[in-house]
Amino acid sequence: MNKIKKAWKKFIENDEINTSIVRPIIADSWKRCKSAKVDPYSKRPISSLNSKEINILLERNKHLIEVSWPILKMIDEMIRGSGFRVDLVDKDGHFLKIISDIEILEESKKLGSIVGANRSELIAGTNGIGIALSTGEPIQIFGPEHYNVYHHNWTCSSSPIRDPSGNIIGAVNMSGNYRLLHKHTLGMVVGIANAIESALKTEKKVLELSINNKFLNTIIESISDGLIVINKKGEITHLNSIAGKILCKEPHEAIGKPIDKLIRTNLSLLNVLNNRKGYLEEEIIVSPFYNKKNSQRYFLTEKVVEDSEGEPQGVTALFKEMKKVHRLIGNFIGANTRYDFSSIIGNNVKLTKAVNLAKVASVSSCKILIQGESGTGKEVFAQAIHNNSNRRDKPFIAINCAAIPRDLVESELFGYEGGAFTGAKKEGRPGKFELAEGGTLFLDEIESMPLDAQPKLLRILESNQLMRIGGNKIITTDVRIISTTNQDLLLAAKKGNFREDLLYRINTVTVDVPPLRERKDDIPILVKYICDKIRRRINKNNIEIDKKVLEVLCEYNWPGNIRELENVLESAIILSKNNKITIEMIPENIKPFKSNNLDIKKNSEVNSLIDIEKEVISKVLKEAKGNINKASRVLGIDRSTLYRKIEKYRISK
Repeated sequence: MNKIKKAWKKFIENDEINTSIVRPIIADSWKRCKSAKVDPYSKRPISSLNSKEINILLERNKHLIEVSWPILKMIDEMIRGSGFRVDLVDKDGHFLKIISDIEILEESKKLGSIVGANRSELIAGTNGIGIALSTGEPIQIFGPEHYNVYHHNWTCSSSPIRDPSGNIIGAVNMSGNYRLLHKHTLGMVVGIANAIESALKTEKKVLELSINNKFLNTIIESISDGLIVINKKGEITHLNSIAGKILCKEPHEAIGKPIDKLIRTNLSLLNVLNNRKGYLEEEIIVSPFYNKKNSQRYFLTEKVVEDSEGEPQGVTALFKEMKKVHRLIGNFIGANTRYDFSSIIGNNVKLTKAVNLAKVASVSSCKILIQGESGTGKEVFAQAIHNNSNRRDKPFIAINCAAIPRDLVESELFGYEGGAFTGAKKEGRPGKFELAEGGTLFLDEIESMPLDAQPKLLRILESNQLMRIGGNKIITTDVRIISTTNQDLLLAAKKGNFREDLLYRINTVTVDVPPLRERKDDIPILVKYICDKIRRRINKNNIEIDKKVLEVLCEYNWPGNIRELENVLESAIILSKNNKITIEMIPENIKPFKSNNLDIKKNSEVNSLIDIEKEVISKVLKEAKGNINKASRVLGIDRSTLYRKIEKYRISK
């Protein structure tokens, strides 16, 4: 002690260091202190914080204090009555916590060792805290090794504290009378620092696990299907809110519950723990015990969760609602609903009345029957209704009842289970009703639906439920029905060709689309619109139409309606020279419909367009000698339309 005291005094007075007595680390510290003009005779540190700054200091080091405090309290009990003081400082040397007996605390205050005071080397001189922070190594300082004379009766043992990344964030120190010096004191301080560092690492791991758990929960919750994680005991450990709805339970209520106590399924969810095969989009029926009426179909994907040794620890089960899948498929295979009400061209009174009625009906989910001849644009109306409804973002599934073979109508509409009939797919197939879920099912030419399929359609429309062919499970549906016909369904019902009760079910609102012959005032507008559309498609310049051509087009009765008008104009545009349509480009079968060419009788008996149409068809059939193919080409209509008109007007071939 005396030798070091003399060496200190000699250095302070003469800048001389006895290297045989003074340790190099102490000598270097003394030199730094002297260069920084640290006063070795100062009684109190020159740097101390006010109350506001102390609050900021403690808040800034809140995490270090909270993690260290349980350890420091335990040390406090161990050193009580020992004459030692334990300090916690931040990375800059400010006291954060000081614990000891009252007498030691009072003596420490006289030397300025209070919360907020700074013990860094260049402020307080050579001391354990300052050197530990500057060198990053544990150190024990004895008596006169301290640069400040008033600390020569103290010994201090200090060790830096590092965060999990290895950065020094503070130090722990034990100080007491130099007579209490013991080499094990430094070891104890290092142990305290290590304990604090371990607690910081544990805290970080806990935080990381918490964040990872939040990420996991967010990922689970962001999955648009029901996800359930089950341990090997069959108990639920994780699930998202969609899975909670499947179980008819809040997620927190389902955690820890056995899965087989919450739902009944036609497939075992735990078999995969034994066979390790799992399921990939296997169809499953789920019936919650808490809502027996809520049985639903899902596609199940299930995988085994294994530990590091490959042993099964549980399973993840993903439930994809079948209706959502069908809706997605429906969006892909459904018609491209590109038409809206702005696509319906014309100002005719009858047309405007039909459009206004369709707009009003579109905003509800009522069933709509669209009546009109072939080629009048009934599907344009259907798509416009769909696109103006709240189902616009859902599927629009179109099915032509006349185009489906009689034996396949039911399977197309209602779907079938695997093995329901010869040639059926083993996994079954959803029908158009399921694919249109949430959207619109467009039944085109509904008059062609077989009579034996009509009762089943009626039952679905009344109950909003269906059963697949060969199945025994009820499937609820939410589908808007729009039907079209080019016949008088009431007349067909009276003849026994269509069920009258089905007619009343599908025509909550009936929209009558007028034929082109009843809206000839729209022909000039339609001609311009169609010509512009065609020329853009085939990359032609503006089309000029001869006045005589427009007169002929306006006089023609257009049995094929707008579809026929489009075909005539497209042909004329393609054949036109210098982008001008003249009478020569108009097909010959259009011109004979003028009354002077057809020699139509002008008498009191011929007083309507229907009479004119009947007489024209009779004359053309006579000229074609009853050849339906030839007559239909001359008239510009398809064979099936001509047959219907022959039957309607009772014309003899």
